Amino acid sequence: MNSTGNYRLGFGTEYEKFILREIAGRIVHDHYLKSVCEYPTNNLLGNNNEIFTGHNLRIDMLSDPSGAKNIQYDLVWNFCETEQQEQPLKLLKSMLALTRRYLLIVVQNRWNPGVFLHKIQHNLTGKEWDHGDIALMSTRPVVESLSHFGRILEIGYFDVPWFVLDIYESGAFLRRLIPRSISGSALKLRRSRFEDLPSWCKRYLAHHSYVLFEKSAD
Repeated sequence: MNSTGNYRLGFGTEYEKFILREIAGRIVHDHYLKSVCEYPTNNLLGNNNEIFTGHNLRIDMLSDPSGAKNIQYDLVWNFCETEQQEQPLKLLKSMLALTRRYLLIVVQNRWNPGVFLHKIQHNLTGKEWDHGDIALMSTRPVVESLSHFGRILEIGYFDVPWFVLDIYESGAFLRRLIPRSISGSALKLRRSRFEDLPSWCKRYLAHHSYVLFEKSAD
């Protein structure tokens, strides 16, 4: 974070948000959402909830669900939080209590080669791994946990830019390969054609995946 308190987002992060904004807009439109809550919150995308702006929504952020007693939202979501949890099911149940209907869970995709390269970098440099449990960087544990409480509407993969290898997750050395002229510049972002590949292919190329879930009526 810089001295002004603004987060400097790398090119990879800008692209993540750019593509995730498309997905969020489609979900808002298709499911007639009026309220959204991020729980728990983090700043991995800077202001994560910017992906939902421009749709006349109530948008809240919570770090503690006790701060929203008797309040529910049309959709509750988070970005790369389940892989950080010792008890991911406990988190998912808290999210279920907050939502009237939908959950959107975004996770890192462990099959992207950049995750393993970044892990190797941590091992070589002796830096503690702080990116969560690699076994949880998949939609499978989310689907298995939530299937008891409703139905899975969608499983998707996204964030497949022209540099298919996850340069951000692969560490500072590979990030330096991105020209300064485009690093962090949202104005120059274009949707990669790789985003239109079939899901079976993107499973091994995308940097992130997501689960859209609808809970059963009480």
